[in-house]
Amino acid sequence: MRYYLVLIYIIFFNQLFSQDIQQVEVIKNDKQVEELFDELGDSEMKLDVIDLLSQPALNIGYEKIIDSYSSYGADIFLNFNDNNASRTWSEKFSLNPFYRFYFLNKTDFGGEGYFAEVFIKFSNIEYNRNTYNYDSFPDEPLVTSDEIKAWDIAPGVGVGRKWVNKKGWTFEYMIGIGRYLFASSENDDVPDGGSVSDYRPEATFKGGVSIGKRF
Repeated sequence: MRYYLVLIYIIFFNQLFSQDIQQVEVIKNDKQVEELFDELGDSEMKLDVIDLLSQPALNIGYEKIIDSYSSYGADIFLNFNDNNASRTWSEKFSLNPFYRFYFLNKTDFGGEGYFAEVFIKFSNIEYNRNTYNYDSFPDEPLVTSDEIKAWDIAPGVGVGRKWVNKKGWTFEYMIGIGRYLFASSENDDVPDGGSVSDYRPEATFKGGVSIGKRF
């Protein structure tokens, strides 16, 4: 008898509590997604804090969110460092258009989560070229140094991740690598009897840590 009373009590309380528990399923329609875009904005300005803090350089970017899966934009890099003996080459300026693909934990308002990026860099480069004049030494200095300035183009790819809060502030990190198309062209005019060191690199790096704002 007691067994049946206990069973009745269990069934009664189970029914009582189950009435207060409801399963809620949220399905976002096109209108809700549009409202999220209107609230946060589909454009973003960002600043690379690594370049700003580690050297006198400025890297500002703009990104336009197309949808949950993709975006496009461009970065502008300005380097205020002097090209001295401690660094034989440097990028003084670069314009970097890019296109991004968001995946995995992307969100409905777009432009958040892991991403892959294709980019192309249009760079102004300065570097020191040292020429060793073995045949003319000691009549001429053994080493002569020339400062070379050149423009180059480097296509590349990168990966990274971005976070966006409810106020529209963003935080991202990204790392990528590209290859200069004309890296060896400035080294072809080496004098007879001489050899060259300090070639500028054929690869270029793109990346950093950025803070931005949607609007």
